[in-house]
Amino acid sequence: MAVRYDWRLTIAYIDQSGNEMERARLRGLLGRTRPDAKTLRTLEVLQNEDGGFPGELVQGRPSSVEATALVLGWMQDLSMLAVPQGQRAVTYLLTVQRPDGTWDESPGLLRYAPSPHLVPGDPRVQALCTALAASWLALLGYRQDHAVTRALAWLRARQAADGRFLGFLRTTWAAAAAFRLVEGAGSSTSARAVEALTGVGDDRWYPGALAGMLACLAEAGVPASVAVIRRGLQRLWGLARPDGSWSSEDGDVHTVEVTLGALRALLRCGAVSPPAIEEASPAGAIEA
Repeated sequence: MAVRYDWRLTIAYIDQSGNEMERARLRGLLGRTRPDAKTLRTLEVLQNEDGGFPGELVQGRPSSVEATALVLGWMQDLSMLAVPQGQRAVTYLLTVQRPDGTWDESPGLLRYAPSPHLVPGDPRVQALCTALAASWLALLGYRQDHAVTRALAWLRARQAADGRFLGFLRTTWAAAAAFRLVEGAGSSTSARAVEALTGVGDDRWYPGALAGMLACLAEAGVPASVAVIRRGLQRLWGLARPDGSWSSEDGDVHTVEVTLGALRALLRCGAVSPPAIEEASPAGAIEA
C-alpha cells in the first residue's frame, strides 16, 4: 500500500513552530552530527548536580528518572550521548537504582503534584521507571552490568500471562526493548511483550504513544516485518495532519514534540531516510 505524504511539510512544520532545542533536534535527526554550543549549554544548565534532569524539566526540582530518559532521547537526536552531559545522566541512573534492582521517582517530587503516571511510590510508576532505565542502560552498552541484570530479574517477575508488564502500556514496550537488547532476538520475554502490544486496540494508540513504541522497539532491533511495527507505521501515517504534524493528546503545546517523535520513529523503522526526507517530492508516495 502506498501512503502519499509530503515529508517536507513535517520538516517545515518543526522548523517554523519549534523552539531552538526542537529545531536543533530536527537537524540532528536529519544528519547533523555536531550540535552547536548553545544547545550543549542549554542542557548543561538544565541538568541537576546529580546528573539527572528535573521533574517536568523545571529547574529547581529534584531529578526525575522519566525526565532523564526523555532528555537522553533528545541527546540521541542530537548525536551527543557521548558528551559529558550524557555520561552524567548515565551516572545518575546507576546511582539512584534501589537495592531491589528497581528505579522510582524521587519522593521530593510529590510536593509538585506530579501526574498520575509519575507519582513516586506507585508500583506502576516503579515498573515504568525500571523499564525506562534498564532499556536506556542496555542501549548505551551496559547490557551485562549488574544494574541491568537486577532490573530485568525484577521486571520478569512482573510480566503477566498475556505478556504485558505491570502498569502502563509504555512499560511493556520499554521492557520489551530492554529484554531484546540484553537477551537477543530469541528472548521469549521480549517476544511475549511484543505480541501483547500487537493486541492493543487502535483507540489506545495516540500519536505520541505510537511513535514512542515504534522508535523504542526499532532501536532494540525488532524488525519492521513484525506485525506491531508494520501496523503501527500504517496507523502513524494515517494520523498525520495536512500540515505535516501529529497531534498531542496533552494539548497543542506538545505538538512539535510529538511530531519530532513521529519523525524519529519513521527514521528508526527505516520507513524513510534523511536524504529521502530532504529530497522528497511533494506528495511523494512512501511504500508501506
